[in-house]
Amino acid sequence: MTPAPQRQPDHTHRAADHLLPPLMAVWGVALGLVWVSIWNPIPVLVFIGGELVGVFLTWLYWNRYRVLGFAPYALTGVAAVALVGGDPGGWPLWLVAAFPLLLGVARGAIARHRAWFNDEPRRHSLVSGAATLIGWGIVVGFLVAGPTDPGVRGVCRWVLVGLAVWTAAQAWLTLLRPTVELTAEPLIWVMFRQRAVGPGLTEFPRSGPVLVIANHAAWLDPLYLAKVIQRPTTPMMTARFFNLPVLRPILRHVIRVIVVPEAPVRREAPEVNEAIAALDAGRVVVIFPEGYLRRKEEQVIRRFGQGVWQMLHARPKTPVLACWIEGGWGSYLSYFNGPPTKNKRFDIRRPIGIGLSAPEVVPADVLADHLPARVYLMNRVLEARKHLGLPPEPPVELPARDEPAEEPGASS
Repeated sequence: MTPAPQRQPDHTHRAADHLLPPLMAVWGVALGLVWVSIWNPIPVLVFIGGELVGVFLTWLYWNRYRVLGFAPYALTGVAAVALVGGDPGGWPLWLVAAFPLLLGVARGAIARHRAWFNDEPRRHSLVSGAATLIGWGIVVGFLVAGPTDPGVRGVCRWVLVGLAVWTAAQAWLTLLRPTVELTAEPLIWVMFRQRAVGPGLTEFPRSGPVLVIANHAAWLDPLYLAKVIQRPTTPMMTARFFNLPVLRPILRHVIRVIVVPEAPVRREAPEVNEAIAALDAGRVVVIFPEGYLRRKEEQVIRRFGQGVWQMLHARPKTPVLACWIEGGWGSYLSYFNGPPTKNKRFDIRRPIGIGLSAPEVVPADVLADHLPARVYLMNRVLEARKHLGLPPEPPVELPARDEPAEEPGASS
């Protein structure tokens, strides 16, 4: 059995690396233009101070992955100022501060992400410093040619515009997913007030494959988990939601979900192979092993399907993070008293609790057979309730035989 790789940087991680040098070149060109055009230390100090404030603001946001979503918006503002602001030598002091403030937000977002994920901070700092020196070098070159010439400063300004526009475009292309998630977050904030606790928050692996399992009581359970997990997640989702016209392009091309076909009986499960491939790529796969939403008040959890065992049987060294989501049952998007959105009030700041246990590798003897493995994982999810201070549920006992799935998707 081939174990999953333990370290593969994801696309977003590499994008953060590639964005920083041009961003720092923009910083160097702009600061150089302010200096040679004004010859006054006060605007230079204001420029540097604005950038430091921008960096500080991004460190107030706690999610080290989603923070990257601030960069495209900030760099769009940088490009807009560079394009319409004219010669930096004529900028008012507030614009001299606002321009680096936006730059600082973008750079701080990337730095916060890198501080969490990066293994080579020294190399990263050298590249950033080299880009800044290149930016200064461009300005110094024009300084030698004659800084008082408006035409020379105009050329410098268009160099700045080109760098800023190109960097903003690259940010949107490469950081679209965290930007989409960050943009959607205010809607979730209005509806739900999330609280996440447990050792899984601090002990979550920063790299490599992880399998996240949880109970499933409401439509937005994948979004609750995505907000508290500080890495991009790959959720498994039924075809019913994937095929919705508005969501399909986002789910397919941005989130890259794994689609679970809806069929009561299936001979093959291609989604399991997709999930294994995602684990091999070092991604975080989120699965709700019950297979469909909770239907009954008295049944807090259903038998897990075989899919989760098949994944772990194929990749037994994969860390498993068991979670319990409390508060989804009874919400506007649950089956409490009828189908989701029916016979229920719209949620405003409804409390949602998420308990995350420490990641663990399931013992090999447990994975030897699917039934003991499924029962073991069910009990691990139930045990995660303790992190939320919830009363314990009776442990699930190993049945005498397996039971067939009762609804579409229950075996996945």
